[in-house]
Amino acid sequence: MSRMLRPVRRAALATLLAALAAACADEPVQWTLARSSPASTADSAMTVTAAGEIIPDSMAALARRVTPPAGPVCPGSLRVARAGAVLHAVWWTPRADSGARLESAHSADDGRTWSAAVAVDTLDRGVNGCRRSPPAIAADAASGYVHVTYALRAPEGPGLFFAHSMDGGATFHSPVAILYGDRLGRTSVASSGDLVVVGFEDPNSATPRIGLALSRTMGHIFEHRLLPVSDDNGAATEPMTAVSGHRLAIGWRERAADGSAATRSALAVRAGVVP
Repeated sequence: MSRMLRPVRRAALATLLAALAAACADEPVQWTLARSSPASTADSAMTVTAAGEIIPDSMAALARRVTPPAGPVCPGSLRVARAGAVLHAVWWTPRADSGARLESAHSADDGRTWSAAVAVDTLDRGVNGCRRSPPAIAADAASGYVHVTYALRAPEGPGLFFAHSMDGGATFHSPVAILYGDRLGRTSVASSGDLVVVGFEDPNSATPRIGLALSRTMGHIFEHRLLPVSDDNGAATEPMTAVSGHRLAIGWRERAADGSAATRSALAVRAGVVP
């Protein structure tokens, strides 16, 4: 990926600041549901539906069963999404300089064989090798778009980023910033038509919390960043997002802010409608 990405990301910062100011003036989501439930021992393989239901995550199970794409894949980083009969995958590949490349491929036979890998982002300046949060991926069979979110230490600074493909995963456009910050955490992404929803661990808060970014333009521009979506009374991590039409939901794991090991975690959900 070209070093020309750096000015693109700097320009994205200016767009981000403008979008943050605009987001304060309207209500991009009309929230209709807020609830939580005790976390199960297997909730690392759970997802949330646009109606606010928490269910077993079939894509997480599939990612563990498929044959990994050729070449080195950082353990635990492979994520898959289905678009009709096609699976799309994204993963981290370690580099010799202790950085990592973000790569993607697609499969028409449920992950038995894969296309050649294509680069999503190659400009990581971190030195953690494979010790990093996994990426997230969503795919839309109707539009052919593939959306990817992730955290890395970019040349202009660390943060959370978004990249998408408009040709079924053959190529990816230059990434844009969701939010800059030092805490490189997990993200989640979902799409339905023009609407793209990104859940993320806030990279700047002292207490872990969950934020939400919305695009009504298939990810070309993120018009809204909402912080926080989670309750500030607890530590919120591991976002899960879902969207269907104009209905969306975001879930997360929540525990006491003091991080007490004796405190049981819960799965919290907020659901709403995008006007």
